[in-house]
Amino acid sequence: MSEGTLNESALLAVLDGLMVPDGRPFGEREAAALGFLNETMRQWTKRELERMAARYEDEILVGGQRHRRHASGAVRYHTLCGSVEVRRDSYRLVGVHNGPTVIPLEIEAGIVENATPALASSVLQAFAMMTLRDYEVQMRAAHRCVPSRSTLERIGKRAGTTLRDELAVIEPVIRSRELISERARSISLGVDRTTVPMAEPAAKTRARRQEPYVRRPPAPVEVHYRMAYVATVSVHDREGEVLSSIRHTATAEEGATGLMERVGAELEHLLRQRPKLPVVVVQDGAPELWFLVDEWLQNFGIVASMRLIDRYHVDERLAQTCEAVERRSDVRGRLLVRWQTSLDRSDTAIHRICQKLDQLLGLEVYEDEKGWPVSPPVMVGGQNARIAEATLNYFRRDMSRFCYATARKRGFPIGSGPTEGACKSVVAARFKRSGQRWLEHGLSPCLHLRTLHLNARLAPCLSRYLDDRRSSLGN
Repeated sequence: MSEGTLNESALLAVLDGLMVPDGRPFGEREAAALGFLNETMRQWTKRELERMAARYEDEILVGGQRHRRHASGAVRYHTLCGSVEVRRDSYRLVGVHNGPTVIPLEIEAGIVENATPALASSVLQAFAMMTLRDYEVQMRAAHRCVPSRSTLERIGKRAGTTLRDELAVIEPVIRSRELISERARSISLGVDRTTVPMAEPAAKTRARRQEPYVRRPPAPVEVHYRMAYVATVSVHDREGEVLSSIRHTATAEEGATGLMERVGAELEHLLRQRPKLPVVVVQDGAPELWFLVDEWLQNFGIVASMRLIDRYHVDERLAQTCEAVERRSDVRGRLLVRWQTSLDRSDTAIHRICQKLDQLLGLEVYEDEKGWPVSPPVMVGGQNARIAEATLNYFRRDMSRFCYATARKRGFPIGSGPTEGACKSVVAARFKRSGQRWLEHGLSPCLHLRTLHLNARLAPCLSRYLDDRRSSLGN
């Protein structure tokens, strides 16, 4: 019988003793057994970390540089089964006065922000999905002994920031392992923006001196909504249906530069595997977003096969315009259906729609029998005219973005569903809950962790980061 089997048998024998029917409900005995296992795992973690810490010699190599033992001390590390206090040594870079120090135990064991790998991975995933208050409640309900919520917040924000800063090196490696579907027939790109509630310092007011001393309250803040960027790169089949989608985000303070670099890297990765796949840009009509995308596609040397404004936004604007130019609901409905059908059938339909709006607004000038320019009577006025004119300007900004008939024939997507969905799944579902407000140092790492989680890259990126860190020890 193997040693592992003997150890398992011994552990089961102890558990059998705890689970002996003694009048207590099974649930109580189960909780006692889980508590025993937690404490056993905590004690094993402490012994194993101390054993590892005792192995290091007076001088070690970290990243090819010589470090010498500097100081010894006890540190509290956090695990899923409770905290442990471990005595370990720090090492200082040789040849540099007051040079940087490293903790070889933390490098080898994969400890991040005083959290063991299992706890760090669990906290980072939870931080991407929910509030850490909810995570704490869930873990305690699962009979886990996690640290305090303030410690969880520290682990999530600081470890998340570290991982975010290493993404430029780690993510390309993870991306290179992802293969494009054999059913892929096109790639779509879309960029959008959505609001995030940010807590920013309020106008300062002079505080009055109070006797006796009263603890000063925290500085007042005001909630302002800032626009975060959301971008998606999606792969579609021959019917235009989404096969896979990668999301990227950036806070308003980070800006769009890093975002578009990551989007370009995604496109290059896909086109490296399938160079002939057409790239389609589908997003709403915001001019600044179109300028951003066109500029970066040019920088990456990628030519878009088609550039389309999301069909849902167009239909929404057409419905609003029909309501403005036609009072009768039955006629209004028929007009909307006729315009929508014509867009599906012909790329020149947008010209005819604009021509009709010109007539309604009295903008289509023609000549009479004597050759004099004559304007037709204005059929729409007031606020309704302003709505119709806004639609006319919206369509005439670039009529090549409304070629839905050709897009359908070629099996291209005509809707920005992946991008609109990412605005909800990435931002709204996590960062716009009731009462939430964010500071930049918390929003940025959490936003990147959430996109990694939704892209199924969080666990591989964390594992790669820990492996790279560990490989530096002893080189």
